[in-house]
Amino acid sequence: MDAALMDALAKVARPAAFEDGEALRMKGVFASDILLITEGVVACILSEDSETHITVGAGDIVGEIGFLTGKGANATLRAIGAVSALSIDGSALGQLQRNDPKNAAEVLRHLALLMRDRIEENEDLLPVSDPSDSGAFDILRCSTLDQLRTAQKIRYDVYCLEFGRSSPYADADEGTIIDDLDKAGTSFLAIHDGVAIGTVRINLGRESDFGPMAEIYGIADSQFDLEDASIVTKFAIREAFRGGSAYMRLFAAIAGFVHTTGAKSIFIDCNPKLARFYATMGFVRSAPDFLHYENGLSIPMVLDLQDYFDRMPLEDRVRRNRWR
Repeated sequence: MDAALMDALAKVARPAAFEDGEALRMKGVFASDILLITEGVVACILSEDSETHITVGAGDIVGEIGFLTGKGANATLRAIGAVSALSIDGSALGQLQRNDPKNAAEVLRHLALLMRDRIEENEDLLPVSDPSDSGAFDILRCSTLDQLRTAQKIRYDVYCLEFGRSSPYADADEGTIIDDLDKAGTSFLAIHDGVAIGTVRINLGRESDFGPMAEIYGIADSQFDLEDASIVTKFAIREAFRGGSAYMRLFAAIAGFVHTTGAKSIFIDCNPKLARFYATMGFVRSAPDFLHYENGLSIPMVLDLQDYFDRMPLEDRVRRNRWR
């Protein structure tokens, strides 16, 4: 990337720093940003045997495939020595488009060409070192309006048709549930054999207006500040797939995603019958029961993300960006 584009991005991006050996990305984990390397060298590890296939350095962008397609990272990225970078998320790109449309267009063209070249490069490397997952499930972060609309339709099908519940945000003609939290939230889709069968939405406290939800979930009375909190604001899985791996895969996706943002907790509300299940994952009650307009009687609970990841094997932990 040329100096003019790097200077334009530096005006809207956040600086990030990584120590020697630290992971900028973990394979399979979702992230909310692209990283532009400004200093240092990064190893791109596509295979499970930790063999480095590619190295990138100053002026290179990483993480663009997952950011643009909604897929989890297809490689682990690890710092070789100290690394400095710029974090570019959707908000930063939006700001660039408003303030500097010419350079914004050049950045988008650069990303499109880079993604095409990287996909072709990965296709040459991955079949040899890392055969594709033969499982039927795939998880996507909604990165297009069509994907988000699919998530909104699943919500309606599950809440209104399968559960027979009502929602003030339901549109029966469109078959969707859409509310204001979609504007700042991040939704994920579970795909089974090419068909969307579940969705989850996560909202970060620093980016969303929760209104009375913050009190209902007990955020103010917890050990976590609103800036450090996130809430699962939608979770819907079609009946035939409840109780299977779709739920756990969706939860793993949002847990990894939230952790990379620097948030420290996940709040959720659950049916009383599921409270014991959530407790086994590390959730604890955060406030008294309440009546949810879509889920009925609900127990608000919270998960300490640092504790959650500390209990994982070291090789499975997700490291978050170190913001300067």
